[in-house]
Amino acid sequence: RLLGPGFQVEPPRGRVAQFDSILRVYSITLNMSSAFALVIGMFIIHNSFAIAVTQRRTEIGILRALGATRGQIRGLFLGESAVLGLTGSALGVGCGIVLARGAVGQVGALLEGIFGLTQRAAEVALDPRLITAAVLIGILTSMFAAWMPARSAARVDPVQALQKGKYQVLSAGENRRRRLVAVVFAVVSAGCLLFGRSQLSFYAGYLLTVFAALLLTPTLAGWLTRLLRPALKGFLPVEGSLAADSLLQAPRRTSATVAALMLSLAMVIGLGGVARASYRPIIEWMTTALNPDMFVTTSENLSDRTYRFPAAMREQLEALPGIRHVQSIRSARMIFRGLPMLVVAGEVDRLGKTVPIRVIAGDHDTMHRLTAEGRGVMVSENLAELHRLSLHETLEFATPGGLLRLPVVGITRDYSDQQGSIFLDRRVYHRYWQDDSVNVFRLYLEPGASAERVKQAIEERFRGERRLFVLLNQEIRRYILRLTNQWFGMTYVQIAVAVLVAVLGIINTLTVSITDRRRELGVLRAVG
Repeated sequence: RLLGPGFQVEPPRGRVAQFDSILRVYSITLNMSSAFALVIGMFIIHNSFAIAVTQRRTEIGILRALGATRGQIRGLFLGESAVLGLTGSALGVGCGIVLARGAVGQVGALLEGIFGLTQRAAEVALDPRLITAAVLIGILTSMFAAWMPARSAARVDPVQALQKGKYQVLSAGENRRRRLVAVVFAVVSAGCLLFGRSQLSFYAGYLLTVFAALLLTPTLAGWLTRLLRPALKGFLPVEGSLAADSLLQAPRRTSATVAALMLSLAMVIGLGGVARASYRPIIEWMTTALNPDMFVTTSENLSDRTYRFPAAMREQLEALPGIRHVQSIRSARMIFRGLPMLVVAGEVDRLGKTVPIRVIAGDHDTMHRLTAEGRGVMVSENLAELHRLSLHETLEFATPGGLLRLPVVGITRDYSDQQGSIFLDRRVYHRYWQDDSVNVFRLYLEPGASAERVKQAIEERFRGERRLFVLLNQEIRRYILRLTNQWFGMTYVQIAVAVLVAVLGIINTLTVSITDRRRELGVLRAVG
């Protein structure tokens, strides 16, 4: 009330909302990949205990014949899985701390590049509750993954203990139940993903989709193996037939490996697809929106808006030889509907003639004309998505000059800010914000002019007078690509881990197959 309309008063934690906006995306991505890693790890543990059950099947049969109960056999394997889970979790906590210390530096550098605030975390906050939860999750995951092999071991009949693969056969009733539950999961997950609006519904739909695919894996793997059997037999008459028959005789082992490989490749394709789909528009935006020959800025990272230039500096720059014309840009952060976003004020009539932006909604010429006349604003695609904005919708802004109401006359693709941008004409910004300063000058050179010479002339003209940085077009592009690569760096690491997990799953499966068929392999070698 004391300051009057147009001012925003916030506690210091208001700045945290800007960091939360980007860390929330990191959090969602890491949560999804962590869920994938947990499920894939369960299949590797499952296969490891399947190896143990296969190797010790005769021993299990002898124990059962001597009077060991099913509970004792099951407890034997579950106890072993608990010990291994504790060991693996302890090692995982140590590796996780090392990874966290590496990641916090990367995230800090990314936030510095995006928001212009230097932050260096010397230490990683080690929450005892998080570490305890991680160890418990590791132990429970290990025991859960070992439950099926342990149950199979407990059910081993002493007579069947010496028969190859009998314990792995899935009954028709078990298959029908799996398929029925998978269909139910698929329907519920579709409802959560299509109609849910919360993060909880998204994660629920995401996990139900994974579980539905896992439940259908034994059936689909069996069908696919039967389809491939004639081709394998035609290509390798003896080896191909035996390989296909072995897969059909051990559906549990086969489906576990297929599921691990399926999830690993799904993770590779999903994360890689997101990275590629995000990378292409960024390159397109750099090619179109960032087309000046050079930029004159107040900082090297384009995001520090603490220092600004006076508007009169534009005429001083245009007076230098080799410069064709100059565009003045003023950008500032403000809160819009509870979230931070970027206001970009420029000479819209000039920008419309020199910047071939990607129009998502609206007409290119009309939107630039109305915005230049102060009769509308243009918004970025990500802002429109975040706030459900549509063409011709009227937006309200609290400014120092009073309440500003303008309709949306165009939606464009722009990556100046992760939370979105609103584009105004400089005259409107000056009128309502009483601010004619400039953050960035966009410089277009005369044909044949040397960019290096013009840069040197600018630095000599303002040396000792202005704090400025002259950045060539290729330097700006390298800066943005560096930020983009930092953003996707974690994704590439997760993809590499997913491939490694898939390889381990295949190795485990073939180890089980060799152990289970040692006598058969010996006979084949004996007959030549």
